[in-house]
Amino acid sequence: MRLRAAVLMTMLIATACGPSSEGSTDDQKAQTSAMTPPTELTVTEAARTAAGYVSMILGKPVNPDPAMARKIGCRTDDALMSVGPPWKVQVYEWLVDPAPELVDGALARIDDLLAEGFGPIPSDRPDQEQNSPTHKTYRDARGYVVSVKAETTAGGVYGLDVHATSPCANEG
Repeated sequence: MRLRAAVLMTMLIATACGPSSEGSTDDQKAQTSAMTPPTELTVTEAARTAAGYVSMILGKPVNPDPAMARKIGCRTDDALMSVGPPWKVQVYEWLVDPAPELVDGALARIDDLLAEGFGPIPSDRPDQEQNSPTHKTYRDARGYVVSVKAETTAGGVYGLDVHATSPCANEG
């Protein structure tokens, strides 16, 4: 009899203290929504703006179609994977073996963003020079981040990498 009572009490305590599947998804969604600030920016507008920055830096047209952009979720799920909406929209170009004039031009044109309210983001990596002449990253008050990097990869390929990433944007 005591054994049954002990087993029953253990089961009651375990059930009361354990995770409840009832309502937890809604609670998690509400908690996640509260952590993601609302935004009026749309994915379409963010893709056009980001493509404009990449185009300006490269000196050539870049497709502003949101379907061609990478979308990075602004929230994380239970498995710590990024999910959306909302999304950060990233437009990028990787040019293999670019002409030196193109690299010099891109590294000079990104500096034009300083006059548009962008400011440099210093590298927090100890293996990177703080004022590298071949790697520049800038951010503006809205949250757009634009970077240019000329580098040789571990595979020995020299390339020019230009990225523009938006702040969080809603579908549309």
